[in-house]
Amino acid sequence: MLQSIKIIEKFTPLPKKVDILRKRTVDSEDEATVTVTAAHRAKGLEWDIVEINHDFPNNLFDPEMNKAAFKDEVNLLYVSATRAKKTLIINKLLVNILAKVVEHEKTA
Repeated sequence: MLQSIKIIEKFTPLPKKVDILRKRTVDSEDEATVTVTAAHRAKGLEWDIVEINHDFPNNLFDPEMNKAAFKDEVNLLYVSATRAKKTLIINKLLVNILAKVVEHEKTA
């Protein structure tokens, strides 16, 4: 979603952005082609295709990050990734994060 917003911000003035979002909003999720939601709200829900955007911290493995914050972010990543019934689309940052999580678990 962040990437989509950045594209809209770059090419569209603010009042027009709001108008576009209002016109494309539907009353029921069943009518929607795309559902944009936060990972926290996605708990317990599923979709055929899920795309995880760039909303996770780059500093996930920073030694300064406390253990509780690390666990919360990894749990949220897990929740996000397990919402897909058929296809999960992730970005390069998340591929790197997942590789580091696996590496971290092997050494823990």
